[in-house]
Amino acid sequence: TLAEEHPGRLASQHALAGAYQSDGQIKKAVALLEHVVAVKERTRAEEHPDRLASQHNLAIAYQADGQMPQAVELLKHIVAVESRTLPEDHLDRLASVLALVNVLEVASHRLTP
Repeated sequence: TLAEEHPGRLASQHALAGAYQSDGQIKKAVALLEHVVAVKERTRAEEHPDRLASQHNLAIAYQADGQMPQAVELLKHIVAVESRTLPEDHLDRLASVLALVNVLEVASHRLTP
């Protein structure tokens, strides 16, 4: 058995969460991604690409689960980190900004009667 923080184990769990989400099992995806992110937050630097990727996917899973405040908060954090550490035209940074804009747009439509 691989240790909880083993990169291969985390990568497999991350991929499994994606499969859950694709299959419509959003609650399972969120729970597994929350675990993966918690481990990566303990074991990886704040700007580590793997950590940011898992956080990004968790934010998207939160959005799919209707947890808009959590999605917005996490994406704002990711965008802030990437704004400090990545060039303006880096694809990961652009993807995070776009995801934040999309979540904010969806959230605003839910608030509008």
